[in-house]
Amino acid sequence: MTAHKKYLIINADDFAYTPGVTYGIIEAYKKGIVTSTTALTVSDFFEEAMEIRNLLAPNLPVGVHLTLSLRGFSPLLDREDVPTLVNAEVTFHTQYELESLVDLNEVYREWDAQIARFYQLGYTPDHIDSHHYVHGKNEQLFEIAVQLCEKYKLPMRNVSPTLGSIDSPVDYGNIKSPDTILASFYAREVTKEKLLSIIDQVGASQAGTITEMNCHPAFIDPELQKYSSYVDERVTEYALLTAPDMFEEIKKRGIELTDFSVFHED
Repeated sequence: MTAHKKYLIINADDFAYTPGVTYGIIEAYKKGIVTSTTALTVSDFFEEAMEIRNLLAPNLPVGVHLTLSLRGFSPLLDREDVPTLVNAEVTFHTQYELESLVDLNEVYREWDAQIARFYQLGYTPDHIDSHHYVHGKNEQLFEIAVQLCEKYKLPMRNVSPTLGSIDSPVDYGNIKSPDTILASFYAREVTKEKLLSIIDQVGASQAGTITEMNCHPAFIDPELQKYSSYVDERVTEYALLTAPDMFEEIKKRGIELTDFSVFHED
């Protein structure tokens, strides 16, 4: 990493959510500006997704997308071990209610299990972030994420007051993290104009700044339609992230695309 450049990580969330999501992310990496991804290790498709990645995009950096709120999915640990993390259907709570329901010790154990599953398959995660940005919902959940990053010596997604509920500076300790995250490329804001405005914002940042932008490219399949309310927009994201002119737009603003390996170069 050189001090005079501006760096942009473009991370595709939800790898392994469904086969269509997996293939969409891989193609957005191979043909577009996506630089890394994070996987839902609670998904039954996780092992298959990693095998597909090994065949089609072995250099794609993959991290862990920690979750407490993936609709229709269950924790890796048994219900008896994490009773406060599940509803009556033994699936995760929604992102809007989980804070008042979950026991923090159970959160630590479940997130630890989600990371451990990655290692159990013989892989090392690129970094840690979370589904629905739950590690930024409050200081207690953030501290659990920091503890796990310290345990596994991994960088993590920035906690921005504009995304979570934390409105005061947080202490990352020795954990590396991008300087900021831009998460507005979502839903109604999935347009070429918004993507270019994000690139402009990164281009206007100070030299040496590392910015992350998260995204959700995918191909649609029946599983995605079953579990997610965010479906058609993912295909639009894919089209914009693989548009041929995006590389040139990034280059002419003096931005270098990178991934979380930039934090291991010191």
